[in-house]
Amino acid sequence: MQLIGRKLKHKRESLGMTLVDLEQKIKIQRKYIEMIERNDFESLPNPAYTIGFIEKYASNVNLNAKSLIEEHKDELPSGRISAAEAKKSLKDETLTIGKKDDQLIRQLVVSLLGLTLVISIIWLLSAKVFFKSTDNDGWLASDINQSRDVNVESKEDKSKTTEKKQKNENEEKTEKPGKVAKTSVKYNSFDGAALSYDVSTNERVILKVSSGIATWIQVYDDNDKRYAYQEVKDKTMALDSGVKTVTLISGNSTDLDVFINNQKVDVPKTADGLITRTYQFSIDSTD
Repeated sequence: MQLIGRKLKHKRESLGMTLVDLEQKIKIQRKYIEMIERNDFESLPNPAYTIGFIEKYASNVNLNAKSLIEEHKDELPSGRISAAEAKKSLKDETLTIGKKDDQLIRQLVVSLLGLTLVISIIWLLSAKVFFKSTDNDGWLASDINQSRDVNVESKEDKSKTTEKKQKNENEEKTEKPGKVAKTSVKYNSFDGAALSYDVSTNERVILKVSSGIATWIQVYDDNDKRYAYQEVKDKTMALDSGVKTVTLISGNSTDLDVFINNQKVDVPKTADGLITRTYQFSIDSTD
């Protein structure tokens, strides 16, 4: 029996429909269509979306999606989960992470309090020793031997010198302004599969996604570190320092906004209607 992917491809080609034509019609990226035609379902961003993609594909090439899926059910991923199970799994994972974060915060607070107490004790002891050694101000150096030409600096002169030094330090600080955070995000190209952007920044990169409905996302960098692989509505991620490229893949929604350091990422009209998108950001750190 012919594989389901080959059957879909044969039907598409018999209708004279190209991959680009089908991509524009069903709003699924061409590379995912090719994975379906090769029966390479495990390479999809999330294998749980396999049946949904096939249903959309089949109905647009005049095939009975329900019958087709039933006939080839043995070829499809067996590890499918319902939307309710997925939501519960994500909720449990979030609660576990939240508990660990609470423990780390409590440990950090206790450590900071202990450090503050130690510093306070050291400061009090140092102050006590210092003020005890300078408390005897009832005599002047000139009283020891008046025949000597001793230049004794009065408390008033010393106070003026300290004020002048502090004033000069304040002026130097005023003349040296701090670093101004600056980030620019420039759209580069869209090859029909991925949106390419150039990011120039002198601060740490913060990636944020926001959607009106729960949207599946996957985020990873050039060091193969994964920041997200889940359904979210809003999520903010701080990328590691030194990252050169980061990839964001989103699915099942056109209502998705992406921000880099609070700057909204523009999406060209040619890709605005896609329900699955791939964003690739090349990062140039100027710090």
